[in-house]
Amino acid sequence: MISAKISGLPDLKAALAGIVPKLRRRALRNALAAAARPVQKEARAKTPVISPASLAVRRGYRAPGTLRKAISVRTSKLARRSGDVGVFVNVKPAPRGLRGAKSPRDPFYWRWVEFGAANGTKAVGMLQAGARKLPEALQVFIKAIGPQIAKLNKPKAPAP
Repeated sequence: MISAKISGLPDLKAALAGIVPKLRRRALRNALAAAARPVQKEARAKTPVISPASLAVRRGYRAPGTLRKAISVRTSKLARRSGDVGVFVNVKPAPRGLRGAKSPRDPFYWRWVEFGAANGTKAVGMLQAGARKLPEALQVFIKAIGPQIAKLNKPKAPAP
């Protein structure tokens, strides 16, 4: 698992301290999600798409683009449970009723595409390629969090 932590931003912490916790979490989550999108975009670009002429597609076991569409930015439940805010880019599994090797919309095979298989299948490393965009993601986060903090810290107009 590849992750990145932002540290050394005391100004950000000071600005966030004066905001209501619910709004603070929303602002952070939105900025983190915006920062994760370049990672997601790069991972999707590096993901191979199965050929419509392949046997698995013709038999109805696979659908072209399933794996590419399943790469998503999601909110971290682990971070939320510990009181933090976090997002991650990963392959979203199919809904419970649609899972299985013969389900055309289940991207269960993403691990073999990412890391390779025991039969000698070469690893693609699509998520690892996305992780190389983390420096760009940090810049997007910095650009996205500033206006959100300014908006939240702006005093409301008095009621008429």
